[in-house]
Amino acid sequence: MKYLVLITAMLHTVFLCAQRIDPHGFDYPVEMSLSEGMDPDISNDTTIDINFYHIDVNISLDSAYIAGNVGYKMTSLIDGLTSLKLDLDSTFLIDSVSAQVTGILRQGNILTVNLIDTYNSGDEIVFNIYYSGAPVLAGGYKGLRYETHDDNEIIIATLSTPYLAHTWWPCKDGTEDKSDSTFIDITIKDTVVSSIPVIAVSNGMLDTVIDLGEERKFSWKHNYPIVPYYVMVAISNYQHFQQIFEKDDYSFPIDYYVFDSHLSSAESGVALLPDAMNFFSDIFGPYPFRDEKYGMTQLGYYGAIENQTNTITNNMDISWFYVSIHELAHMWFADMITCRTWHHGWLNEGFANYAEALYAEYKYDFYHGYVEYFEYYHEGTLYLEDVSNPFNVFQSIIYNKGAYVLHMLRGVVGDSNFFDILYDYSTDPAFMYKQATTEDFQEICESVSGMDLDYFFDQWVYDERFPMYRYNFAQVNNYLGVGINQVQGIMNWRLVFEMPMQIGIDFSDGTDTTLVVYNDEVSAVYSFNVNKEVVNVVPDPDSWILKQSERDTSISVGVSDKKHYTYKVYPNPGNGSFWIQPQGNFISDNVIISVYDLNGRLMFNDTKKPVDDGRINLVLPELISGIYILNIKDGMESVQIKLSVVKD
Repeated sequence: MKYLVLITAMLHTVFLCAQRIDPHGFDYPVEMSLSEGMDPDISNDTTIDINFYHIDVNISLDSAYIAGNVGYKMTSLIDGLTSLKLDLDSTFLIDSVSAQVTGILRQGNILTVNLIDTYNSGDEIVFNIYYSGAPVLAGGYKGLRYETHDDNEIIIATLSTPYLAHTWWPCKDGTEDKSDSTFIDITIKDTVVSSIPVIAVSNGMLDTVIDLGEERKFSWKHNYPIVPYYVMVAISNYQHFQQIFEKDDYSFPIDYYVFDSHLSSAESGVALLPDAMNFFSDIFGPYPFRDEKYGMTQLGYYGAIENQTNTITNNMDISWFYVSIHELAHMWFADMITCRTWHHGWLNEGFANYAEALYAEYKYDFYHGYVEYFEYYHEGTLYLEDVSNPFNVFQSIIYNKGAYVLHMLRGVVGDSNFFDILYDYSTDPAFMYKQATTEDFQEICESVSGMDLDYFFDQWVYDERFPMYRYNFAQVNNYLGVGINQVQGIMNWRLVFEMPMQIGIDFSDGTDTTLVVYNDEVSAVYSFNVNKEVVNVVPDPDSWILKQSERDTSISVGVSDKKHYTYKVYPNPGNGSFWIQPQGNFISDNVIISVYDLNGRLMFNDTKKPVDDGRINLVLPELISGIYILNIKDGMESVQIKLSVVKD
């Protein structure tokens, strides 16, 4: 029976790769104007640091209406502070303010809060704002949204990404400021629908449910740093079920809130989620909110949003399992480590997409097939230049190319370095429960790998498109020539993409080998010493580079000129000291010698002068035992030889 389950799961994974569900699968067009009167700008007041929100809202079940009270604790970051700014959609009324506030001026969605007292840097500011009104959906579908499910049964939920929390409560919206904790009290009419009580769900842990007669108040407490747009509310006649996750010395609940009609399919659909939680905890570090919970709450529409500790999702059946994986990964990458600004949104979405592939690799050995889904061949930079429109942030480029860039980074730095990078990044106190930028992530990558990765991030994050390779190969005797041209420049794209590249070589006896070159020229010819007949050559056979590639037999590989262009390297294997002996009188006075590891990392580079008999002595004391690629560049041509280092 277990083999049937495994086969079914593997087939399911393949199916998902072919017909993968967009986690932010909008049920309305993404490119649309904002609601009338809505200003996409937010205040981002740098004079204050929010420490605590207490949101107390009464949400009508019968029509779209909120009456709320938000309490604030914040710290002044400057001397002489007499006013501050918050964000609230202009459709709401400000009913009153607490005694610490003299009044509020409004300009569009920005509130200027005038204070009675003057505050200096480090002073705590405490006040309340009371507000009410009928929320208007931003873009027609985001904000506090009223829908129905099944037999016209109510579902109310908040959709607030990327900075639309102010469409339903007054806050300092956006990525820049996380409150240390947030309490959410939700009062609703005491109602039973289809024999199931209507409940209100939010972030963190349910503290109390207070019976107010005709109403009930659900009090939730979340004691972790959180950005405002991940604060959530969901209201419906939910069924609740739970798993308990245990690892090492901690345990916490995984709570699920689903419609009664979906209960059975949801229970089977999330059966493997604790397994994914365990896997991600191993490679990313412990679940970030383990003192509270992880949860998922059903919407029945839209796609999914990674609200902190409580993802909202269309549904939880097995066909949505990799959406569940995606949103779970967001607890590390988006919720705990938040992009500093949405220019760096790929640090959220690219990481969550890539986590799906990692789980497919771990569970079903289905990595490369899954990564193929993320191939991105369109224009635009991964670093988003314009994030002023909230409906132009969640572009496919930050999901798919973002994930593929991580795949390419893995190919460049190697598995050991790559997984150390992921773990160190997600457990670095400088970023945990805070914000990060692409530059921060690059610094971690370089620190762990010891590599200068400016070229990598420059071409894949800040520039656009991809290389278009045209290649050819030919063999004479033991000489194999491979020519690779980059032709994307004719389309006015980036002239050269600089990448380590595997060259796959197939022999007539059915065997094959893979060598590594460093491709950084518009036109390059690589020479290999081989002792068998070559039947095929494929640049980048495992697709570690986002590219288009095609053989072009018109490309010259210089075989007729280089029949004698070979070298003998001995001893090979050797303990780190080698001699390079030319097989012919053609070595120049100065030869550039480079040594790369199998990930393309440069381990040695120097100009060597041959001794009297033409030989070159190469001493590599720093190399550990392993296989390396020796690149010998004499004039304009290069020869690659596999080098084996065996240390005692």
